Amino acid sequence: MARQLTVLALCTALTAAAEGTVRVVRARGGPRVLADGQALPLRCFFGSRRSGLLEVGPDWRAFSYPVTPDHAVEGTGTLHFRFESKAATWWLRELRIRDAATGADVFPVGSLAAAETFAATWNTWPPGERNTVGTVRAGEGLLEVVLRAPPDGAWPDFHLHSDIGLRLDAGRSYEVSFEARTTAPGQLRSSVYSVEAGTWHPVGEPPGPFLRQLALARDAGVRFVSTSMPACWTPPGQPRNWGPLEAVFREILAVHPDALVIPRVSGNAPAWWLQEHPEDVMRFEDGSTGTMATVSSRRYRTEAAAHLEALCRHLLDAFPGSFAGIHPCGQNTGEWFYAESWGRKVSGYEPATRDAWGAWLRSHGIEGIQGTVPEAARRHAAPEGFLRHPPRERDLVLFQRFWQEEMADFVLELAAACRRGTEGRKLVVFFYGYGFEFPPLFNGAPYSGHYALERVLSSPDIDVLCSPVSYFDRQWLGTGACMSAAESVALAGKLWLNEDDTRTHLARTTQYGGVADLRQTLAVLRRNTAQAAIRGFGTWWMDLPGEGWFDDPAIWEEHSRLVPLDAALLDRETPFAPEIALVLDETSMCCLSGGSAPMARPLIYEARAAAGRCGAPYGQYLLPDVAAGRTRARLQVFLAAWDVDAEQRQALLAGRPAGVTRVWAYATTCALPEEAGPVGVDPVCGFLLRRIALDDARSLPTAAGKALGMAEPWGQNGRIEPLHAVTPDPGDEVLAQYADGSPSMVLRRRPDGGADVFAGTPAWTPAVFRALARVAGVHLYTDTEAAVWATDGCLSVHALGEGPLALDIGTPAAVVDALAGEALGTGPKVVLMLGRGETRVVRWRAGTDRR
Repeated sequence: MARQLTVLALCTALTAAAEGTVRVVRARGGPRVLADGQALPLRCFFGSRRSGLLEVGPDWRAFSYPVTPDHAVEGTGTLHFRFESKAATWWLRELRIRDAATGADVFPVGSLAAAETFAATWNTWPPGERNTVGTVRAGEGLLEVVLRAPPDGAWPDFHLHSDIGLRLDAGRSYEVSFEARTTAPGQLRSSVYSVEAGTWHPVGEPPGPFLRQLALARDAGVRFVSTSMPACWTPPGQPRNWGPLEAVFREILAVHPDALVIPRVSGNAPAWWLQEHPEDVMRFEDGSTGTMATVSSRRYRTEAAAHLEALCRHLLDAFPGSFAGIHPCGQNTGEWFYAESWGRKVSGYEPATRDAWGAWLRSHGIEGIQGTVPEAARRHAAPEGFLRHPPRERDLVLFQRFWQEEMADFVLELAAACRRGTEGRKLVVFFYGYGFEFPPLFNGAPYSGHYALERVLSSPDIDVLCSPVSYFDRQWLGTGACMSAAESVALAGKLWLNEDDTRTHLARTTQYGGVADLRQTLAVLRRNTAQAAIRGFGTWWMDLPGEGWFDDPAIWEEHSRLVPLDAALLDRETPFAPEIALVLDETSMCCLSGGSAPMARPLIYEARAAAGRCGAPYGQYLLPDVAAGRTRARLQVFLAAWDVDAEQRQALLAGRPAGVTRVWAYATTCALPEEAGPVGVDPVCGFLLRRIALDDARSLPTAAGKALGMAEPWGQNGRIEPLHAVTPDPGDEVLAQYADGSPSMVLRRRPDGGADVFAGTPAWTPAVFRALARVAGVHLYTDTEAAVWATDGCLSVHALGEGPLALDIGTPAAVVDALAGEALGTGPKVVLMLGRGETRVVRWRAGTDRR
């Protein structure tokens, strides 16, 4: 109760809102979720609702499952079979769908028994040449399915589906039964769907792990629940049928009556819409069309927003206490970056994008640039190297800025509709702002459309922004990095949420950071959740494929152990404010060329792993927040600040606190001058930048660099263009050099105790970050490479090696294990005995730590 009153006293008037309100509000300790006036950590379970996996072996085995539709299936039903993706032969026989009460057949009997009956009832997918793996043969009373490995190694979604036509009564029970066997033991899925307005809604399937995991989450005290739900977007003139959406809500509430449900719904245009408006379908450089509508279509925007507003209003009426928020998803993997961003082709060649680009140029008063989308060859090319030159490639740089705004504005229009539909009483959640995650893109980071985060943050219509935990460095012996400028999200009064889709030991894979056993699972989940609690993030533990990744009571016992940590930090007096800031400028990111990954990936994407091992916590910010003085981090590392306008340069000068060290990575703020001409002295940092041409971009530490702990060379042993050096002034310290002797890292100390550092090699190591931290006077909690997060007398450390780990908490306070309560010693220095990959969370008296 005390925590609730403290937060209430510090929040906006929204905290006194009516019952049923769930919103993010500002508090002294950072953004918080209030549900009916009560502060709650945003800890959520997300499960995919999929059919249970049927284990099939070499001997015939009978299977059956019930089907009880919650709404009438009026000739829209279809039965599907999916097989494990591996080479094998499968056989099916004795398939029946019968009324459970009368035994009457409602599906053609013998449909698998002969070629004629199979052809009259069944189909295979994918069709034609796209089916590279499966052949079928029906006869002698059974169906044979032969699967072979695809030539390119990429398995399509091969499956059998019956003709759409099955009729089932609402509330009536039916039974699907069949027998199966296979040459290689494997897993089979079977589901009955109702196809409505181009969407396949499951109406019956073998029980999957979703409800079991939901019950485990409930018993662990988790209130928030999310899953993908039908959007129910129907063509004009057809009545809306919200039945499939309501059915999922009722299914959840039957298991967890106190759940606060955040449905994930698709904002993509359904198939019928794409058929009616082919001109608004995404078009690629080779003339091929995609499977999604272009976000530049104003018709699509308007209609998608109207539908989402209606959906939210319906849920607000139907489930006023349980409906906690809405999470619209769309484009690539539902995460609002352009479809096929990870591919090699570029899109934008449909009429809607051409028209929007021309309108954007006119609205900005830009003349001298044609309103046609730049040719694909120029978008791929990099005549100036990895950075586009604004004067010489003006149209390409401006197009990339437009590209970001188009995606951001689409998100904002949907968000505004959701805010209206929820009457301002529910959370509005979106994927967006993966600024640190997209440098590896083949066509350059800005092709994603995620570099208008500042624009999105200015909207009052979004409560929560989210992404998965970075797919880089998420493994057991990793740091679990964040994709976004999450501290800038918090400064804007929004909550950042990490989607923790850890491939637990139950996933049986090491791909995407998958772990080997329960011990590793618990260590990674503790590492990720402790980081989230310390940084003030929300999280959801996610069973992404619906296969039971979190279907183990031991996993949820770990969640319960972390509850006291959340409770303590929910009432913090100050937000997470680390002494190291990694800084991105979104305008500068729009100057990255196609093919810039060899420079941008080590510089930005991989910087998080190096910073995360240096022994001190770091934060992630947008440049305008740093320029405005919203962080007083001692070490400010500008990872992308090479196209900064005069106004921002002046703000960086005027808002610089005394004693701050700023690192200018790869280039300085005037590396790309507004007018064509040579680069001169940078007005912000004072370095004279010059371009050099080398086949080896590595930095070799000097004696001064080695004295700071940079013992080994680092960087790319290859050509990076452009590559920069600076001309040292008297008194500057050269910490590293290129192979030709040109200074690659130069330290210039300031009279106020701060410093400027130029770091030309676009790459990092933990030792480099640790050396820069020492220059800046950052408190290092350990000199050992480990993932460390700390705030308000609380610290988590994830050991990357074996053996004792010395911690320096910076104050003579008693240190205890925050989860077990065990006394660990008295600071400032304590030694923890940690196993490799172990995560420990410790506490000491709040307010005495250095952040």
